[in-house]
Amino acid sequence: MAVTELAWLTVALGVLSPQGKNATNEALIVQDEWTALNAPDLPKDRDGRGVGLFEQVEDPSIYLLTAHWDSVAQHEVWIESPENQKVFPGLGEYYDLNKTYLFHLDNIWLFNSSGVPGEISLLESPVFSVARITIAAEKRQEFEKKWEEVKGLQEDFAKPYVVRSAWRIEKDDPALEEFVIAIGWPSVSRHEEWAKDPNFGKWASALVPFAQSQDVKHYHRIL
Repeated sequence: MAVTELAWLTVALGVLSPQGKNATNEALIVQDEWTALNAPDLPKDRDGRGVGLFEQVEDPSIYLLTAHWDSVAQHEVWIESPENQKVFPGLGEYYDLNKTYLFHLDNIWLFNSSGVPGEISLLESPVFSVARITIAAEKRQEFEKKWEEVKGLQEDFAKPYVVRSAWRIEKDDPALEEFVIAIGWPSVSRHEEWAKDPNFGKWASALVPFAQSQDVKHYHRIL
């Protein structure tokens, strides 16, 4: 089983200082060393493990921290490890740790390269969007069918950047499911052009009726 960690961090004082960025990198170095010893089946390099820190475009006080894990349980072992318990509280000088929000995506390493020549992965993209769509749990299979029917329209528009999607594992409400779509873009403005594309109407009419709520944000990598 493959899972992707998505963790949102809120800066304590509005913007992340160079010292805060360095402290985050030092914490990730500790994680690098821990995974090498305790999760030897994971890739050794950060890109292979999908590890990155991304600043939100819409609100620069919000940062997205990501990583690939073999399972949620494996990630939980890291969270409870003495190494993490030592370094994580120290980040409280730079982030409001009480506002940390975390969940996992099921059966995907979101930031992996597909290996297709010319294709640009999320990690390599100047920016990428994260769309979070909440739907009624009983509508999940019907939504999946519609997504499979129309996702190619968005994939064609985004090329050579990739479109990745997965279901959230943890639920805030058992009656709801959350579907996450991540797409690489050369710029935010290019993403905005999608709404003007002739195929957008077909895509939206297939998916939007399922959405009880939706949120779209953009991120660019700083680590």
